[in-house]
Amino acid sequence: MTSIGASERAAALLAPVLPRTRGVAEADLAAVAAPDGTQIFFTRTVPDGWPADFLPTGHAPGSGPLRVDHVGLTQPFDSFDEAALFYREVLGLGPEAVTEIPAPYGLIRDRAVTNADHSVRLTATASLLRRGGWAPGVPAPQHVAFGTDDIVATARALRDAGAPLVAVPANYHDDLDARFDLDPTRLAAIREFGLFYDEAGTGAFLHLYTEVLGGRVFFEFVQRIGGYDGYGAANAPVRMAAQRRARLTEEVAAAGV
Repeated sequence: MTSIGASERAAALLAPVLPRTRGVAEADLAAVAAPDGTQIFFTRTVPDGWPADFLPTGHAPGSGPLRVDHVGLTQPFDSFDEAALFYREVLGLGPEAVTEIPAPYGLIRDRAVTNADHSVRLTATASLLRRGGWAPGVPAPQHVAFGTDDIVATARALRDAGAPLVAVPANYHDDLDARFDLDPTRLAAIREFGLFYDEAGTGAFLHLYTEVLGGRVFFEFVQRIGGYDGYGAANAPVRMAAQRRARLTEEVAAAGV
């Protein structure tokens, strides 16, 4: 479907195109609003589409992550089901099963929506019963997950660049060693670079996270192996606790305690 056709479909489903100021020679991108207010842009990859807004750097692409695996969007609780309907009807993304995950402030509900070949993935998350803030100064974090074919090389590059990666507690990796029959070399790399791990069937999932940057966003880097199709939900409580711990440490340091 073209961007024009997509915007016309959205309007027919009572999701009208949003007014937008367009600069001189700027690509004409139509956007509609999801139930939580997120702006969804319909883009064209032809030369006069969104690529026209960027200039070539003259450098060849590097070997790091070159694709978006999924985008995580935090939803108001009363928009959670409406969001699934919006993404299904307006964008044609199929909703997956709902999961519930323990968070530092209570249970959260999570659901992914994807297209047929899973090349487009969104995850929607909502708090069921909020008890306090997610972390100091972080009302509702969003995140972008980048896909890589070599998570160890990516982790090494991020560490060497000084990226603020989440510190994974050692007992998490001890638990992995007890739960899974991992190759010792892989387990050693998981420990060394602070990776998270999950597996399902014959597939495996390796991922790592940054701390929450500013008050709103963090980044994830993932490697899918053997057809793994999930999001490592079992690791979410450990990740959220680690990000919260880092945030509290920053707050204490800033206060000079």
